[in-house]
Amino acid sequence: MSRRLPCAARLPTLSMDDAYRVLQALGPMPAQALAAMVDYGLSDSEIGRYYSLPHDLIKTLREHWEIVGEE
Repeated sequence: MSRRLPCAARLPTLSMDDAYRVLQALGPMPAQALAAMVDYGLSDSEIGRYYSLPHDLIKTLREHWEIVGEE
């Protein structure tokens, strides 16, 4: 059974390990940090490389928080 991080209510359903990784990498305001990187024009792959997180996790977070970059 996978454990969940109860204090990460604003995160999509992630394993506790993934939730900790996201919070550790993106800091206490992960949605704002991710939005800033998207505003800089970085792709999910580039953001993932920068934060050492998988690009599909970045995509999941971006979609969950409805962060849209320039097309």
